[in-house]
Amino acid sequence: MEESILMWNRLESSLRNESQIENALRFEIRDALWMLTRQWQFGELEGEDAGTAAFVQIDAEQSAVTALGSQTKPPQSFDIHKMPFEVPLEGEKFNPGIADRLEMGRQWERILSKRLPAVAKTIIKQFKNIALFHFSPGLNITAGEELKFQQAQLYSDDDHILLTESLARGRAIDGYAFLMELKSGRPASIFLPQPDEAVNAAGKEFIEWFNRVYQQSPLANCWHENHFEYQPQLCFPDATGRPTVLRKEEYYGEGLAWYGFEPTKFWDGQSQPVDVQEQRKTIKETLIPGGVRFRGMPSTRLWQMEDAQVDFGSIRASSTELNKMLFAEFGLVYGNDWLVAPLHFSYGTMCRLTGMVITDTFGNETKLTEIVPDRNWAFFQNVTSESDRRWLFLANTSDIVQESSPVEKVSFLRDEMANMVWGVEEIISSPFGGGRDGEQQAKKTVRLVESFNAQHMASEEGKVSGEGWKYKAGTLMAENRIPFIPLVLDAAQTAAFKKRKVILQRAATPRVADQFVPVRIRPRTSLLGHTGAPENQRPGPIFIFEEEVPKTGMKLSLVWKRTRWFNGQTLQWLARKKTVGTGEIDANFVFDTLKKTNL
Repeated sequence: MEESILMWNRLESSLRNESQIENALRFEIRDALWMLTRQWQFGELEGEDAGTAAFVQIDAEQSAVTALGSQTKPPQSFDIHKMPFEVPLEGEKFNPGIADRLEMGRQWERILSKRLPAVAKTIIKQFKNIALFHFSPGLNITAGEELKFQQAQLYSDDDHILLTESLARGRAIDGYAFLMELKSGRPASIFLPQPDEAVNAAGKEFIEWFNRVYQQSPLANCWHENHFEYQPQLCFPDATGRPTVLRKEEYYGEGLAWYGFEPTKFWDGQSQPVDVQEQRKTIKETLIPGGVRFRGMPSTRLWQMEDAQVDFGSIRASSTELNKMLFAEFGLVYGNDWLVAPLHFSYGTMCRLTGMVITDTFGNETKLTEIVPDRNWAFFQNVTSESDRRWLFLANTSDIVQESSPVEKVSFLRDEMANMVWGVEEIISSPFGGGRDGEQQAKKTVRLVESFNAQHMASEEGKVSGEGWKYKAGTLMAENRIPFIPLVLDAAQTAAFKKRKVILQRAATPRVADQFVPVRIRPRTSLLGHTGAPENQRPGPIFIFEEEVPKTGMKLSLVWKRTRWFNGQTLQWLARKKTVGTGEIDANFVFDTLKKTNL
């Protein structure tokens, strides 16, 4: 084969003077004919005989939300100007710990020192001598081992015992106990040797301080105890003045938004809702519209480059995603045709546009009417009823909400082998404020219980027979694990729980010692029903719908939330928050096991 050599030449432009390309990039206009030519090339001569909007007359209507509640709780009147929706809908009853009670007592001392500086020390000393306002650890000094076994959670809580002992015998004032006496109608000076109006006025200031700081709303929250979620409902008068109810399910405490609400005919599903105060307002305004600007929109000027912050080329629309294609076309092809006319509505209202008249630069008027409701298409609208017009719900919420670390936290984990759910108390409330490790507190309780065994051995080791067999009645679980077992419902219960035949019920595992009768282990968190009552008192029942604990589990937390409202007032409330869990658990929970051992 003959060898060959392949050769080629390439012509490349070379600039001997940089000004040559600079002149080209200037895009200078030489004459009017050249400008007309460029306009013709870009299609600017293909215009329409139409003017742009000069001003617009808008007819609108807004209706304030005047009642809040849930399906299981009656509606209560609400003022949108006082607080956001989250405060009454999420707010939990505040059960203060020792640190909170101490802070309240110190606040009472500060109020007395401010109002009555001359006699404040004497009055404070008199209050500290009142046994009703003394801190007490609640321990029985002469208690035997059996009582300590029955209330092992209390007697093993070193933090609680240490703090209360340091405050006992009149060293500090229990401010919450004093507050309860004031709220019962008793004047503050009734605890002094003689009445004093100045002290009574200080007591009223103390109540105002508590209501301002801890925001105990008189409205009942919308927490559903079986669904383990918030289910808010709100009511407002519609265009005809009749009450219209909107509800939202599966609200987990992440903040209310305008979407997700659905109409319902009745408040409780059976009867008509109560009458609400009509607070409708008609709005008529004339506005000058302005051009809309958004990132990535096409530029209308020649040789002006659009920014690269938005990559419209990454839009991947399939043949069935018509909405994406429409959105891209309206945003790109007609980007310079969008105008905006700002119209102000109040927060916490349902608003809608009833009509619009647009006047262009030629004086021509174009009238736009309200869009007829269509369930197949809705954009920034809430469906309020089958026949009523569409409304947009402006939620009365705060954009910036501070959230504390969990005061309590419970993980609900499925145990498929045992066919049950475990409520693991990961964080329990601390007497010093905030939360603490629930597992560590459970281990302290176990160590106290094990010290009561006659042979100083853990009961879960079982008993060994002479033939080398070891029998164990059951697995002893950690004290921070509260079981939820399936409960088969009868006919009456099935109707009460919306035709469910099986439901999860909170149960209890036993606390076992050799010489004592076993007792039930009670929860330590309010999320699982703890109310602050002694451990030997039975708490109220808790039922959970089985579908609320999926295979991934769920986590339920109790947190403090804080925000500042429009009037400058600082609002603070205690709320629950529900998040996704971490999966399943195999607790190895078994009964009546017999195992061969080597003697």
